Amino acid sequence: MAAKGYCTTDDVIGITGDLSADQISRAASLIEKAEMWLDGEIGRGWLVDVQAQEAHFLPAPYLNLKYWPVESVDAVYGRSRLGEDEKTLTKDEDYEVQKLSSGIIRLVSPGSWDRIRVTYTPADGVPGDVSLACAELVASWLQPTLRPGTYGLDSYSLPDLTVKFSRNHVQTAAPPFVREVADRYRENVHA
Repeated sequence: MAAKGYCTTDDVIGITGDLSADQISRAASLIEKAEMWLDGEIGRGWLVDVQAQEAHFLPAPYLNLKYWPVESVDAVYGRSRLGEDEKTLTKDEDYEVQKLSSGIIRLVSPGSWDRIRVTYTPADGVPGDVSLACAELVASWLQPTLRPGTYGLDSYSLPDLTVKFSRNHVQTAAPPFVREVADRYRENVHA
């Protein structure tokens, strides 16, 4: 799976400072993992290409598109039951786009359909704080390779001085800023 483009190795270098070619290669592979981690924590993702035929089964009156905000809704298709052909739904007759910024579509008669598929274009770009959180997460995951002799060190002593380090940030899955961004964008799911 290719990286979605939440951040680049240049973004990571901006946080860590200079990296070797091996570390840049490692950062590139970690970017994809960081994007998946953020998507999982937040409960959604960001895309810039057309999302073709996102399926919603047994739809409620309001459909929440997965990749919001939305630039445009290109087509909506409905199937009344299994084995039936899909019908192209008509805007402002069968459905209305309620809010592009939240990706909400209202169906006029949701009980008529067992599956709705929507083709739409998400708004361009990943929010800046999500991009920064991705780069910071990758940078934190790179720390053991950046300072292999001192990473995770509890204290360092000289003859007349001892420095004790805080390990709180090392013992969590993500740095505090990354957790704050994930909390801000997290989808609340009520079962």
